[in-house]
Amino acid sequence: MYYQQSSAKVFWIAFVTSLVVSTIISFAFVNLIPNNTSRNNAKVTVPDVGNLELQRAEMIMDEKGLKIIVEDQKFNQTIRKGRVIYQNPIAGETVKKGSTVSIALSKGPEKGMSEEEVIVPSVIGFDINQAKVYIAEKGLSVGVVEKEESEKAKDVVLKTIPEPGQKVTEGFPIKLIVSSGGGKVTVPNLRGKSEYSARSMLEEKGLELGSRRTTTSAEHAFDIIIRQDPKPGTTVERGSKVNITINREG
Repeated sequence: MYYQQSSAKVFWIAFVTSLVVSTIISFAFVNLIPNNTSRNNAKVTVPDVGNLELQRAEMIMDEKGLKIIVEDQKFNQTIRKGRVIYQNPIAGETVKKGSTVSIALSKGPEKGMSEEEVIVPSVIGFDINQAKVYIAEKGLSVGVVEKEESEKAKDVVLKTIPEPGQKVTEGFPIKLIVSSGGGKVTVPNLRGKSEYSARSMLEEKGLELGSRRTTTSAEHAFDIIIRQDPKPGTTVERGSKVNITINREG
């Protein structure tokens, strides 16, 4: 009798234990494995490391969970020695986290080759991104970017160092001084201007065209602005709107 009770107790203990273990395994399979798979399948966008030094490029890739490998080094007349010439996959592509991005580094100008001279282009009035593209197209690079208070819209180029027209060697870094966009601006006189001209004038000041009304007056030429609010010469916050009234033929 005692033997039968002991056997029954052992059976139930083994049964409960196996049930608990099975439950734990099932839980781990359902909850942990999918998460693992999800992590393994995580996607990231490849950052742009063009023209960056190797150490900086590695830091940027590491922040994205990507690895970097130098697969080649080539002479280059415009990119400084030790900086990235190209990358594969290219910037903007989507890859699995943990993927490897191959890069090539510049060895600088090839010995014996003379450095070509380039005339610094005028990018004054350009948006900073447009300026960067234009400068690169001319075989130059963008160096330090400084901000300066101005009535011009934010990030509009105010001046360059060296100045436009000067000769520099190919790949030379051009310093940009751009508008910080801060502070107040003076409302320009839009009277007598077309709507198109007025919009351009306001954008240059960092202002916006507001409401647009029409009226008919024989005292003024048609299709021009005859009234505006705020009035010319008024000081307003950057980004403010200027409302206009245009004279239309009835």
